[in-house]
Amino acid sequence: MQNAEYLELVRTPGDREEHYARVVDRYYELVTDVCRDVWSDSFHLAWFAEGQRLPEAQLTLQRWLADQGRFSAGDRLLDVGCGIGGPAAAIAEHTGAEVTGVNICGHQVQVARSLHRDSEVGQRLTFVEADAMALPFGPAEFDGVFSIEALCYAPDRQHAYAQIAKVLRPGGGFVGVDWFCADGLSDADYARWVEPMCQGFAIPHVIPFGALKGLLQAAGFEVESVSRYSDHGDIGPNWQLHDANAAQAGGDRPDPAAGGFETLLAASMPALREGIEQGKVVMGCWVARKRADAAQDRPDRRGERA
Repeated sequence: MQNAEYLELVRTPGDREEHYARVVDRYYELVTDVCRDVWSDSFHLAWFAEGQRLPEAQLTLQRWLADQGRFSAGDRLLDVGCGIGGPAAAIAEHTGAEVTGVNICGHQVQVARSLHRDSEVGQRLTFVEADAMALPFGPAEFDGVFSIEALCYAPDRQHAYAQIAKVLRPGGGFVGVDWFCADGLSDADYARWVEPMCQGFAIPHVIPFGALKGLLQAAGFEVESVSRYSDHGDIGPNWQLHDANAAQAGGDRPDPAAGGFETLLAASMPALREGIEQGKVVMGCWVARKRADAAQDRPDRRGERA
């Protein structure tokens, strides 16, 4: 996809949804190097304890997910929307599990393989180009699943959750963090506070945070908890980090209506921040387990792998 086509498609929710696979793929082809400069190998925000720097805060979030999922050595885990593999490597290191990461962006899959090919933990990592809307795995193939700020790119969240339930063994944990909109937004509020963020990050649309629990339950999960990033720590340092990088770049605040990929990218984080500060965007978390009656079980293989 050329930039001109990308810029045309990313401007409207309908086009972003209809062409999500190509749009998201192109977006991450364009931003991966820029993101690495700011976020290193973990392309996600975090909550911060006092005095924490970004890598420490990201690792805290990743380990929190692994602990809430009760992931352990010998487990086979799936990372849905794995980026370039930073969180997959951290969780594999923390738990002793094997992690398969899936990503719709082939460029990022190649980067992930290259980064981790020669590392010790890399022997327990596999990266696959695949779409969360059509996971290429068999029933109950995984002991646990996690996803970090990635399922917002799925055009049908209910279907994506159902795909995850299909490949997860009954009783297995499904944990994650993602971006949502506030409940009960008018169309005007969504257009004002949420749509600019979606354009900037190439997200088809986001669902209300209040819908999360019901969608997970409908997909076959028992929901243990839902929470917000701000329930766990301070999210302010995310914006301070962005402001520091913007100041270093020396640019004025961009106008997303001006067009151009660089303009949209530069406006994306301010749009996210404003949406959150206005209470229109929510960064949320969940801890869930696949119900035993959701699908046919398979034998527990953890003993065989020990």
